[in-house]
Amino acid sequence: MFSLSDYEPWWRFGFSLVIGALIGLEREFYQQRKETPDFAGIRTFSLIALLGSVSSFLADDFGIILAALSLAGLILMTMVSYYRELVRSESEVGITTEVAAILTFLFGALVMSEHAMIAIALAVVTSLIITFKGELHSFIKNMSPEDIHYTLQFALIAAVIYPLLPNRTIDPLELLNPSQIWLMVILVSGIGFSGYILMKILGPSQGINLMGILGGLASSTATTISFSSASKEHPDMTYHYARAIVIASTMMFLRALFLILVIYPPLLLKVIIPFALMVSTGLFYNVITQKKNQNKNETVHPEYKITNPLKITTAIKFGLLYALLVVGMEYAQRFFGTSGVYLTSFLTGLTNISAITLNLSQLAENAKVTSDVAGVALIIAVLMNTISKGAISHYSGSPELRNEVIKAFLLMIIVGVISGGIVFYIF
Repeated sequence: MFSLSDYEPWWRFGFSLVIGALIGLEREFYQQRKETPDFAGIRTFSLIALLGSVSSFLADDFGIILAALSLAGLILMTMVSYYRELVRSESEVGITTEVAAILTFLFGALVMSEHAMIAIALAVVTSLIITFKGELHSFIKNMSPEDIHYTLQFALIAAVIYPLLPNRTIDPLELLNPSQIWLMVILVSGIGFSGYILMKILGPSQGINLMGILGGLASSTATTISFSSASKEHPDMTYHYARAIVIASTMMFLRALFLILVIYPPLLLKVIIPFALMVSTGLFYNVITQKKNQNKNETVHPEYKITNPLKITTAIKFGLLYALLVVGMEYAQRFFGTSGVYLTSFLTGLTNISAITLNLSQLAENAKVTSDVAGVALIIAVLMNTISKGAISHYSGSPELRNEVIKAFLLMIIVGVISGGIVFYIF
């Protein structure tokens, strides 16, 4: 059987050359396109990576001093090159190439260790960062102070609060683990934050369907509220807002399936057919509606504002809700059995699908409820959430919007009830 260990250390030197060529390819392409020659291209970067590998390889015989001298020499050469470019250039000079050269040396050295795959992954990430220079600068240029605040809040949620929480249960029933609870907060917040970032990058001009998809990733309920209110202010966009609400709601099912896949994949067998049919029903209805109203304006109204559902207070509320669900579901099951689980799903589904999905997936994983019970409870939750958003559309939207949305939701609910019943009857 083929094994890389049979080709030591030659495969490492080969990977080192590939890493250098990968980073150098982008640098040389940029230089040729801009007609601005620099001190390093594809050949030089390949040799720099190889220098790092050889230095690391010889460290066992000659000590770390050889690698340190090689790195110091490289840094000296990059400094001289940068100084020469600074003297002859009349405009601002960046140090991207110089930093990339030093990183390439370090990646080459890292390949010779047990972390070779990490070096390759980091080299790819480095190439992407360099390649998307224009897109990154444009994105940052279009950021608002609120975007920076939201980004820092997500960083606070994921990188600051999480490591500080104890990874053990803190209650007499041994149900509440702060670290695990906050990990669920990070997972849900990350999905919402990703959808928000994609909306900011692509912009509302990309079309109402895409806005519905990305809005559904962030929060289908928030998207429903936003578009329902907007339909009264901009009646000419009613049918497109209705379409976006239905698309966002179909994303809710896909988001729930993703959370189940992450926590307890076997549970997918119980819900994937009803969920997939409800998604298909929503998308099919959207296609029919789009064809019927294809003569309508196809752009999002320029005054529509993308809002970010991620806030530190929202994350804390979600964490508290999830913790309450963990305890509530335990007592509901103890005192009312399966009926208590269904009742909790019924009530929680009205406001939050992510929390109940995570909770039921973990209960099924820990064998505290059967997959059948968790599957039925999840279907109850998503049906109630769909009904809840239908009520929001009815009371917040224009008459035309509520007519379109409620018809779509009714079809999805009927399909969900019938398909769910058949699946659990057969299996």
